[in-house]
Amino acid sequence: MSRTLRHLVGAALLMSPMSLAAQDPHGDARRVPARGSSVPDQLPTYRLLDQFNRLVTDSSISRRASIIIVAGRNGAAAAERWTQRIRAALTPSGPSVIPVADLVGAPRLLRGLIRGMFPKDSSAAVALDWEGVIGRPIRGDRAPLIAAVYGADGRLREWMTLSTKTEDIATLQRLVALAN
Repeated sequence: MSRTLRHLVGAALLMSPMSLAAQDPHGDARRVPARGSSVPDQLPTYRLLDQFNRLVTDSSISRRASIIIVAGRNGAAAAERWTQRIRAALTPSGPSVIPVADLVGAPRLLRGLIRGMFPKDSSAAVALDWEGVIGRPIRGDRAPLIAAVYGADGRLREWMTLSTKTEDIATLQRLVALAN
């Protein structure tokens, strides 16, 4: 394997959803009020594909509250755990939970390899945001894992930084209460 190819594959592995969360400087979940934040007050319009090439759009969640969980490479493993816990706490007809992988900057050449690193289970679909359409407006460069709760009207209710170490019950309950 050439040195350049090894470097590119190594970079892709660093962006892997399985990357270690131990590098996370934000250990605890912190609620941050929506006012004055740079998280958009209105749910951004988006059309993304998940790892199975299925379309995920903002119109698919109209008239329902939604919890958008945006993860960078250091928050990816925790995002999967948070998504599962939140979905388990909600009713099936309740709010939508949409995990989004912020993949801006991933080399175009390695997108297929990166896509293959995501869960193979279709119930664990993750919207892949290669261009930063929704991931960058919500997550920015603040933290590895952000949850934004939007109401059925598409207006931001609140956003918070989630812990990459634990899925604490108080934060989980707060997210569910905001979304219902």
